Amino acid sequence: MKLKFIQFVTVSAAASLGIFSSPLSAQESEVDPAPDYSGMEYDQLVAVFREDPRRWSAEPCEFGVPLLSAMEAKNPAADPVRTIHFLAQIYCSDTGKQYPQALQVFDQLEAAFPQDDYSDLGFYLLTRNDAADRALDRLKALDFESAGELSEDRFWFVVRMLSREGKNDEVSDLALEWSGNGIFGALTRGQQSGLAFRALSSAIRQDRLDEGEKLLSLITSPRSYISLLTEREYEPLWPAIERRAGPNLKTVGAEDVRLTGTRLENNEADRDRFSEAAHALHFDGRFEDAIALAQQWQKREKRGEELEEGDGWALNIQAYAYDSLGKPELADAVFDKLAELDPDENPWVVSFVINRASRLIGQGRWDEGVEAAKVARTVAEENGNTYAKAIIASNLACAYVKTGQRDKIAPEIAFLRENSEEGLVLAAKGLICVEERQEAVDLLMAAFADPTQKDTALGAFQVDELDLFYTQSMLPDASDLLPEFPELRAELTKHRRDMPESYIPQAALKRAVLELPEWE
Repeated sequence: MKLKFIQFVTVSAAASLGIFSSPLSAQESEVDPAPDYSGMEYDQLVAVFREDPRRWSAEPCEFGVPLLSAMEAKNPAADPVRTIHFLAQIYCSDTGKQYPQALQVFDQLEAAFPQDDYSDLGFYLLTRNDAADRALDRLKALDFESAGELSEDRFWFVVRMLSREGKNDEVSDLALEWSGNGIFGALTRGQQSGLAFRALSSAIRQDRLDEGEKLLSLITSPRSYISLLTEREYEPLWPAIERRAGPNLKTVGAEDVRLTGTRLENNEADRDRFSEAAHALHFDGRFEDAIALAQQWQKREKRGEELEEGDGWALNIQAYAYDSLGKPELADAVFDKLAELDPDENPWVVSFVINRASRLIGQGRWDEGVEAAKVARTVAEENGNTYAKAIIASNLACAYVKTGQRDKIAPEIAFLRENSEEGLVLAAKGLICVEERQEAVDLLMAAFADPTQKDTALGAFQVDELDLFYTQSMLPDASDLLPEFPELRAELTKHRRDMPESYIPQAALKRAVLELPEWE
């Protein structure tokens, strides 16, 4: 993930040096060695800067730092120059993954310009450095205005880091505090829902169940209620959760459809809202409606507008909805269309080429799936994170077993083992496919003992009928281990109950059952 900031050059600095838009994230490029700027006058240096006001951020090490260093040396009182010089140094350190050094320069920047707000940049660097305590303190210091200005992507980037660093309880406590002091009102619907979910843990620990019940009103996604109704952590609130969810999740499902639909009506140009509305319809078992909504992107296509990531997620849902209606050939066509997108122009397509390959392999369409996974791997090498690459490795390990290509399995399993902390469920699945069942059990048992991995381990046992997003799959999973390993079943039972039959999602009950081969 390359460094991206929404606003980290002050307006005054930008105006002073002729910048009228936010700088771009650093990109790799062919650059000539920087000339010696020390012999140039300040006005000459400014002229060089103004030739391409974005070049300092595109080439921070080769151009930005040396030029701005010379500018500051010639005119140390020029605050705009000092500001951008600090930022160029941070960019340069970030591109070299020298995150501690970047954070050190950031601290100097904030000390020099305390009147300016660099929260987004600060949270980014604290997360890159896994500086959990500092990030938590910075979150606690947010007021209504500053909390509302923090981008949602950056916010969850921070929260995920805090979770990795064992700060789940602290995040839950802060979420409960925010729910009572008004800061929730500054947050997006997605932030409110996600934090309300986390605040429930704190409400239960602090025996504040009345507040826990109130928080449920902010949680509308049926997917959240799968966890709330099965994980024993939430047992004190199960009666309230059951009332809120409704039989077969009908109550919360209908509300999610209504809310996401209203949000889309209020801003039809917002493609994330478009995607959310399609997801809500699919999760509620309204597969035809999800398809009809997803197809509306064609109106934008006719106007010559480019497909955006939100459109892609809606099309992804359209494909899964076709599977749910027993029409896999139509789902194929949707995924094939997504796979035609140029990943250089649309790097987000990595999610969809991976989902396409996962679906084919999950349906036992081995040769097609292997070829699709190879395409996905090519895209993921440039645009995918470790988890994305682990999905591909897990799928290929399983597919190679079935295609008799066992000589290709070892590198896939080695990658899964090396990255099991980041892709626990995927590693377990791959190990089961290659008959390393005891190793898979050991991996899951260790995860149950690790507070930072326990929730992920629970997710490994989510059966198809409770998986509202992905399409049906015949690949083995952690649940297949339970009859053979009673110690694993006993550990799982400590943390989870089976979903009560009356709360099985109606979406699962309405799905067509695809005729897939058995894993043997």
